[in-house]
Formats: sequence, C-alpha cells, structure tokens
Amino acid sequence: MHADRNDRMKQLVPFLVAATLPFLVMPLPGPAFELPLTAAAAGLTLVVAAASAIIFWRRLPGSWLLGPALGYLLAVAVLREAGGGNVSGLGPLAIVPVVGLAMYSSARALAVGVLGVALVYWAPLLLAGAGTRYPASGWRIGLLFVCISAVLGAAILQLRAQLRRQTERMSALALTDELIGLPNRRAWLTALERAAARADRSGERFCVALIDVDAFKTINDANGHAAGDALLVSLARRWQDVLRRGDVLARLGGDEFGVLMPGQLDDVASATERVRAGATESTCSIGVAEWRGGEAVSSLIARADRLLYEAKANGGDRVRLEAAVTALAG
Repeated sequence: MHADRNDRMKQLVPFLVAATLPFLVMPLPGPAFELPLTAAAAGLTLVVAAASAIIFWRRLPGSWLLGPALGYLLAVAVLREAGGGNVSGLGPLAIVPVVGLAMYSSARALAVGVLGVALVYWAPLLLAGAGTRYPASGWRIGLLFVCISAVLGAAILQLRAQLRRQTERMSALALTDELIGLPNRRAWLTALERAAARADRSGERFCVALIDVDAFKTINDANGHAAGDALLVSLARRWQDVLRRGDVLARLGGDEFGVLMPGQLDDVASATERVRAGATESTCSIGVAEWRGGEAVSSLIARADRLLYEAKANGGDRVRLEAAVTALAG
C-alpha cells in the first residue's frame, strides 16, 4: 500500500513542477507583474497542489481532480491578468490540467477542462473587450489552444483505453489455462482464499475436490500428446456440464483438476459422482475434503490430495470422500 502511494505521488510530481514553473521564471527580464494578483495566483496554486497531493495520496476517484484542475486554470488566468494580459508563455500552461484530467479522470471531466481552457483565453475578451491588454488575436490563439487541448486529451484517453484493454487481456491470460480455457492453478488458489475468508466471516461451508485422470501417462504414450490434450478438453467440457452452478472447475496442471464446491460433503457427493461417471473416454479418481474453519487453504488441499491418492491406490475410477471415507465406485 505504501509503495502504491509513493508511485501515485511520483505521477503527480511533473504537474507540481509545471504549477510552480511560472513563478520560477518571473525574475527573468520581461513585463512587470502586479504583486497582489501574482500573490493570489501563487496562493491558489499552493491550494491546488495540496488538494492534488491529498487526492493522489488517499487514492480518491479521478473525478475529484476536476476541482484542482479548474483551480489551476483559474490561477493561470489570474497570472495572465497580473502580467498585463498579453504575456507570452503563460497561456500554454492551461494545457497542463487538461493532460492531467485525460490521464487520471473521465471524458466528461476532460470536456469540462477543455471548456476551462476556452474561458482562460476568451473570458477576458468577453468581459473587457479586445484592446491593448487583450488583443483581438486572443480569439484565434484561444481557439488554437482549445483545439490542441481537445486533441491531446482525446489521444490520451484513447491510449488509456487501449492500455486498460491490453492489461485486462494479460490478466485474463495469466489466470487462464491456455489449453482448456479454464481457470489455472493461480486463479483457483485465489478463489479458495476468498472462499475461506468469506466462510470465516459468514460460517459458510465449502469443499475441495481434486480430480486425476486414471492412467493418463499411458494414454499419452500410446496415442500421443495431441490425443491426450484432446481428451482433457473433452473431459473438462463434460465435467462443466454436470457440475452445479457455483462450482469452480480449474486445471491445476497436467491431468489434474480441482473444483471449489460450496456446501458440505453431503451436498457435493452427488455432484462429484456425476463428474466421475461423466468421464466416459477414460476413468478418473477424485478426492474430496471439507474446509475446517480457520485452517490454511494448503492444509485443505493436502487432505483432498491424500484422499485422491487413496482413490487411485484402490484401483481408480472412484470418489473418496473425507467424511466416512466413503468410496462411490462405478
């Protein structure tokens, strides 16, 4: 959590630098700035920086950034006024909050930010009229920066969307078995941890069933790995058809599968027997253990694995339940 907050604060640093940049260049030769307005812009900038830091540090929603973004645009407008209106180099700073909104907020917030850029340039012309302080060229310059802000913001939003889709695809691949399309061991263990945490809070019961295809190595050696893979795909589809809604079937590796099954042993017995009977192309062995409140998930899996070994040692093609060590054989 602390590392994540540090990363978020690092993302904020470029914007804080941009916020202070105008005040760093003021001592350079150029137009004189009116002190009261400059102080007001500086104070508003500090408020914006503090609000932005709080939002990033507390991991608040991106929509909260709209307030600091509009505050920053107001500070730019006040600073332009402090420099006599026609101050080269300050106007483009209005793009900075637009970039921030595009990176961390929504399209709606971005649209409001672009409107804010328009107001920075055009509001003085509407209120005071074109003149020496704000020349008529401000309309064209304002339109230019509004277009730049809109195009740049839209491009960043598109990149964000593409990155999010790519990240989601990569996450799905990392949690999915490539051959069968079922959850893999990592995804299944995560589901077990969540089920155990939920059961600790609510008192719910759940079981784990481990499934192993009997003599799979012999099948592979006799028919080739392609045939073995086809068999696993076929069996997985049959098992998904006979399992209950809410049961989570996963491929743990090789010919070993696992099922997270809500309920007590008595509730899952018939479902595991349907799994065994559904393996028509080859027989399978199943070990089933019920979670004991407060125990580690690894302990539950170890007990189910021992029951699976007993089922295979007794000839296979059977379900070994933990309760009364009942064998349901065909």
